[in-house]
Amino acid sequence: MTIEFRQVNEDNFKECVGLSVRDDQPFVATNIKSLAQAAINPEAVPRAIYADGTMVGFLMYIVDRGSGELYLWRFMIDQRYQGKGYGTASLGLLERMARAEPGIVRIKLSTEPSNSNGIKVYSSVGFVDTGLLEDDEEVFIKELR
Repeated sequence: MTIEFRQVNEDNFKECVGLSVRDDQPFVATNIKSLAQAAINPEAVPRAIYADGTMVGFLMYIVDRGSGELYLWRFMIDQRYQGKGYGTASLGLLERMARAEPGIVRIKLSTEPSNSNGIKVYSSVGFVDTGLLEDDEEVFIKELR
């Protein structure tokens, strides 16, 4: 499986905002909301996730060199593609990208405590629950160095 992150543009915008999660995942923000937030936050990097040329998900991150963190702000795999390893593979690619960024020493994310599937995936690739809450979400860290 080949995973790549591509810029969201005029050609793939409609497909990206059409991605959705299952009804039991109401805590995942819509991609249209994320793209709107990216439009007013110049540090946000929104990307469509492709697996072997097919759009399967979306993520958005911020690189904060001051804190040495890559913050994974949004992450979703479309309901049609969940459970196929795309989330794990995408996090692996994100980690490789973070390791290539000068000064980045960790990846940080936060998620709803009820996101048991997401927490399982994050834990399986080495994220550790810090025990902290930010905006009522559990904070997870993966140290890179």
